[in-house]
Amino acid sequence: MTLDSVDTKAADPKDMMGAILSLPEQCQRAKDIALNTDLELPVNAAFGNAVITGMGGSAIGGDLLRAIYQPLLRAPVEVSRDYHLPGYVDKRSLVIAASYSGNTEETLASYDAARKAGATIVAVTTGGELATRAQRDKVSTILIPGGLQPRAALGYSFVPLIVIAVRAGLMPDTLLDDIDGMIATLEGVRTDCAPDVAQENNRAKGLAARWKDMLPVIYGSQGERGVVAYRWKTQINENAKAIAIANVLPELDHNESVGWSGEHGQARPAAELAVVFLRDDREPTAIKRRAELTKTIVEKHAASVSEVWAQGDSALARTLSLVYTGDFASCYLAYAYGEDPTPVKVIDWLKGELSKAGRP
Repeated sequence: MTLDSVDTKAADPKDMMGAILSLPEQCQRAKDIALNTDLELPVNAAFGNAVITGMGGSAIGGDLLRAIYQPLLRAPVEVSRDYHLPGYVDKRSLVIAASYSGNTEETLASYDAARKAGATIVAVTTGGELATRAQRDKVSTILIPGGLQPRAALGYSFVPLIVIAVRAGLMPDTLLDDIDGMIATLEGVRTDCAPDVAQENNRAKGLAARWKDMLPVIYGSQGERGVVAYRWKTQINENAKAIAIANVLPELDHNESVGWSGEHGQARPAAELAVVFLRDDREPTAIKRRAELTKTIVEKHAASVSEVWAQGDSALARTLSLVYTGDFASCYLAYAYGEDPTPVKVIDWLKGELSKAGRP
């Protein structure tokens, strides 16, 4: 199928594509906002650990921070998607409460738990109840612009985490310089994947065309690319209203790879699977070998197998280049299915039902 003739105004009335196109500018503005916010962190604090608490699009930034910078982190960093925090959170902990709306009930519960534990807290939000509580409690708050779906506000949700981590002494301050290079890389991806680029030259449109009527399977070749694979999955879920699968090497070679070898039982559903490997030419030799061998296994059964390669100089730029390609592809898949990429009616219904019953 071709996606070049899609009437984007009709297919995308709330302009999800416009939000996706704005990511480089989001990142720049988020950096400026965060750097100009007085975080009022304890002087010479030596945090024993950090926990980023959030859900959905507000939590993926924490996953990216932890995965990209794990070799450089000076203390453990964990992402908590729940109503509670790990039992080790105490006065030596930094808790970053991230909620785009400011009204995420799990994040608010975790904020209260952090207060009770005596942790240092920084809030990242557009407002809502989280901002109200933070102002009441004199908690440092990075206020980011609103008006977007949380998944479309990754720049605002993620870049401040880098600034906080540096300011808190969790990472070297030289890593702030990587943000500018990352923004330049994102601008290049946007040039290649924008709606006015023909499908034959547009890798994001090409991916969406291969995914239509298939089950997308996204494999990250290692670490941070596993986080990106999960991001692709959730973007396909929410934008295209479709199911997808995500996994990461080397772990999948110890279980999921065997699933490709079955001769019976599921009657060969693999013929309807479209597999994408997220790759980086800086992969360790062992991961590169695993990726190639796993691709050989998958190619015998999947309807299509493709690779998308990271771009850019730093680990930050290379990871975000893959994230951005997936954002475009998921939106194009929504167009292919005739789905409005913006609404998430199932999530809205769930929230409504939960609010009637009260928090468990």
